[in-house]
Amino acid sequence: MQLDRFRIARNAIFGAIGGLAGWAVITLTLRFETTSTPLLLLKDALLGALVGLCIGLAIGAADQSADGWARRKLPRIGLSGLIGLGAGLAGLVIGEVIFLWAGGGVWPRAVGWAIFGLLLGVGQWPVTGLKNKGVYAGLGGLLGGLIGGATYERLSLTLLGLGAGREIALTVGGAVGLVILGACIGLFIGLVETILRRAWLRFIYGPLEGKTFTLDNSRPVITLGRSEACDIMLRHDPEAGAVHAAIATTGGAFTLTPREGPVALRTVGGAQSVTTRILQPGDTIQLGRSRFVFETGAEREGEAQ
Repeated sequence: MQLDRFRIARNAIFGAIGGLAGWAVITLTLRFETTSTPLLLLKDALLGALVGLCIGLAIGAADQSADGWARRKLPRIGLSGLIGLGAGLAGLVIGEVIFLWAGGGVWPRAVGWAIFGLLLGVGQWPVTGLKNKGVYAGLGGLLGGLIGGATYERLSLTLLGLGAGREIALTVGGAVGLVILGACIGLFIGLVETILRRAWLRFIYGPLEGKTFTLDNSRPVITLGRSEACDIMLRHDPEAGAVHAAIATTGGAFTLTPREGPVALRTVGGAQSVTTRILQPGDTIQLGRSRFVFETGAEREGEAQ
């Protein structure tokens, strides 16, 4: 199985940056200590909302930056941030309630972070318009939130146990812990998508070389071209048309048709012009200077056997 290392690394790095930003924000804003249960829940709600906003923006930016930046992507990144805000608020409050009910412990709060990761991941469905992405990201966010959340909650306790002062333990543990939390959520979202997705395009030549794009038959048409309006932008390919080609999804099949530029199927014998083609696993397609391979999970399962 060939993992998309670029996607996984990008998600992990962006997630870590989001976690660090979240730590900076809560360090500047949430300075009060309390033993009152209502105020404690309020503090957890604010902490979860702020951290969730930062990690949500980061995860949204990681996915939307795959083929370059464009102004039309900003609302999607903002939506991912708002979903993260709500997910963090809900997850941390639920985690605190479980923590109080259980009488303490690392895992009750880790469950709260897992709920946050799950909700943030599922929220990528409306962000991207791809149902399967919501499923993959939800599962990845759940795993990443549980593992990263447990590490985050354990770290400060470990530093206190090693003799570090409370101020240092909470500061260092919080910073490193939230970076790990964000990185884990981003990493597992990318990893699970890479493992479970059923069809994707892998670019092997041109400006997007080395990058992959998941296909989902819940979106009826996927466009490729230099225009910022395209689903997959080829903005740095000088030979690509504004909307060079489109991939229509019908009944689980993906049909490629040219729009504003020629499309060719490359084979051992040369290149064959395409008017309409139902993509088959292993098809190598050329449009402009860009070249991609259509790959599916069925092909991957065959290799495993």
